[in-house]
Amino acid sequence: MDKNIEWLYNLKAQNMTKILLSKEYDAILVKNLEELKNSMLSKVFLDESFVLDQTPFIESLDFIHSIAKKGCRIYDYKKEPNAILADNFIVGCDFITENGELIFLDDFSSCASLFGPKRVFVIAGINKFIKNLAEFETMAPEILKIRNYFSETSDNFSLIHHGRKFPDKYTIFIVPEDIGF
Repeated sequence: MDKNIEWLYNLKAQNMTKILLSKEYDAILVKNLEELKNSMLSKVFLDESFVLDQTPFIESLDFIHSIAKKGCRIYDYKKEPNAILADNFIVGCDFITENGELIFLDDFSSCASLFGPKRVFVIAGINKFIKNLAEFETMAPEILKIRNYFSETSDNFSLIHHGRKFPDKYTIFIVPEDIGF
């Protein structure tokens, strides 16, 4: 990666991490995907249960094998309805506003990030940062159109304004790279 772009990405990631911390999320800036994986696995406790968002990006990180080695139960939400009751949820964030609002598209991610597991591990690259909700409103139809091409989804989304209501629920890993869809 070009040094100037790398510097800009790091600056954006640092600024977003500060914003998220001010909104009382547990925000962690990591250098790259390898550090993301190690940092997240350090937060995994023995004998807990997990459900993972089934996106190509999350699957590419291969958390399932690493988590299973720690003796954790892993639910498949497409096959097991009680997956919403898992202790932890690992998900990629679709958008984060400059005001620190998290936006999740798709049915399961929206529901689980709000009402499901006790802890939600959120992964976001700098390509997920947007200015505000108005920008989301203009981008969402196109994103949903593309997603519906690959798999049937609805127009549902969830919006989390801050981490105050549920302390220690949201851990957000910020990666200074373009990641995910």
